[in-house]
Amino acid sequence: MDLNFKISYSGGPADNGLLDIYDASVSTRGLARALSITTHAFINDGQIRQRAERVAGAKVYLHPPRHGSFEELVTIAFNDPVVTTIGTSVIAAAFWDFLKWTWSEAVGQSHQPTTPFVNRISTRVEPFIGEMGIALESSMEELHRPIQSVQNMEISISRPRVGEIVRLDHSTRAYVSIRDEEDVEDLVGNVTKYNILSGYGRFFVDVLNRTLPFDLHHDVSPGEKALLTKSMDERNRGLDGKIILRASRIITGRGELKRFKVYGVEPSMI
Repeated sequence: MDLNFKISYSGGPADNGLLDIYDASVSTRGLARALSITTHAFINDGQIRQRAERVAGAKVYLHPPRHGSFEELVTIAFNDPVVTTIGTSVIAAAFWDFLKWTWSEAVGQSHQPTTPFVNRISTRVEPFIGEMGIALESSMEELHRPIQSVQNMEISISRPRVGEIVRLDHSTRAYVSIRDEEDVEDLVGNVTKYNILSGYGRFFVDVLNRTLPFDLHHDVSPGEKALLTKSMDERNRGLDGKIILRASRIITGRGELKRFKVYGVEPSMI
């Protein structure tokens, strides 16, 4: 089964069918990486991988640009076993719902899933959608590359005869252009969700009265990771479960607090 969508660049030289060659190559690479990560997760029941490699079960094709504009047609060709597993009657609607949900999360927008297939993934205990947003972060930044150079540049992802899925502009580019605050602070609170395998989770920060995402620095020890699991388990049982995260803030180019990078975990004495 083949699914098609259009990627269109508008503004500046793109209106005359031109893009800077370096910007175009980086954007195309970002598109390829984002599609690889997204399609892999869709085919493999929400399994997230950070590295963008070829997808087993589907191929992605790029068609030549159309004359007089900078618009390209992309085809995602799913093989027969994948179509059979997911279901011929649901795969198209489910994939576009999945792509819109995950890509909207990655660029700071929101989309509520509308298909049973995607709703099933969205209601899992594991914090899938936030982790997927991080997995797509660098590829989305690359996809935005032409917007960095042109004042009024926008990129539209749309389905032929159906309509737009996602629109990228300077605001979404700022969201995916993150910076790491160097100061490390102590945060008291509870783990609300945590993926033991990936190290991604969500943490209720007492002083902020908010639940925010976190991911782990590679130096976090197994013992410290165990404290994260313990905090989540105790919270689920109605106990205190307070711990201290030693973490820095990850800030978007729009100045928003996006998540915490955790460097250490300690028991709380409070």
